[in-house]
Amino acid sequence: MKTVAIVNPTAGYRRARRLWPRLLASLGEPGANVATWWTEWPGHAETLAARARREGFDRVVAVGGDGTLLEVVNGLWWELQGPLPSVGVVPFGTGCDYVRSFDLGQTLRDKVMSALGQATLTVSLGLVRLQGFDGQPRVRVFINVLGLGFDARVINCFRQQRLRLPGKTAYFLSGIQELARLTHHRITGSLDGRRLKTDAMLVAIGLGRYFGGGLMITPGASPTAGHFHVVLAQKLTRLELLTIFPSLYAGKHLDHPRIQAANASHITIHADPPADVEAEGELEGTTPLEVTIIPQALRIAAPSLAASLLLRL
Repeated sequence: MKTVAIVNPTAGYRRARRLWPRLLASLGEPGANVATWWTEWPGHAETLAARARREGFDRVVAVGGDGTLLEVVNGLWWELQGPLPSVGVVPFGTGCDYVRSFDLGQTLRDKVMSALGQATLTVSLGLVRLQGFDGQPRVRVFINVLGLGFDARVINCFRQQRLRLPGKTAYFLSGIQELARLTHHRITGSLDGRRLKTDAMLVAIGLGRYFGGGLMITPGASPTAGHFHVVLAQKLTRLELLTIFPSLYAGKHLDHPRIQAANASHITIHADPPADVEAEGELEGTTPLEVTIIPQALRIAAPSLAASLLLRL
């Protein structure tokens, strides 16, 4: 199998640059046969992934966080020349939420072996049409969770942090700042043709279950399903949001009367005021948006889904 690893050297507080060559060397011959391409700027993984498809690679391994994976998937999907490779994932970022839905092994070396192995699962992708920050139409695919409202504002605040703090600490402080200026949006649209009209501070559309470093925001989602799990956090007070927050790690927030959930494969959303939109922790644009499922779109190198997910299916 012709394999290339696209590595974000800054991932995992720059651990990827130091550890990736050692991990490959520890595998012996299997590691020696893997090409390594290093990213050099934001968005570079997308360019490299498109090149990998054109050059006929069978497996492209995303080494980094969810943002690196998002770039790799988009680079592969929108390049039309050559067969679509399968994708391996070696988590090195601060969040790495998508891989929580899979059983890739316990150690980092185990995860590398899974990323290079023959076993694959066929997963769905989401196609989103939205407005870019330049005001122009934008079309992207995503693989894990697309969110609008509160979480996107937290990410925007996180990106603007000037203090050199660890990722999770800076993200937490960004969340506190956004909580102080909590914004609700008038949401209208549709879920598979069913009318949607509510006030909400957050909407999450999931194929994976986790975002934000382990928050199980869409507990009914599955990467292999042919639909999204959609969660709407309606008009919550700051105190209610703080009270609910611990339950997000176990996916128990759906018990709250002002949090709604539904499955859908085609979603349209307008927000007033317009809401920022993120996918896999990367800001993509603003509402309005249209999201459509692409079932059985991509092969992911993984022996199986996580046991906790299999119990829910």
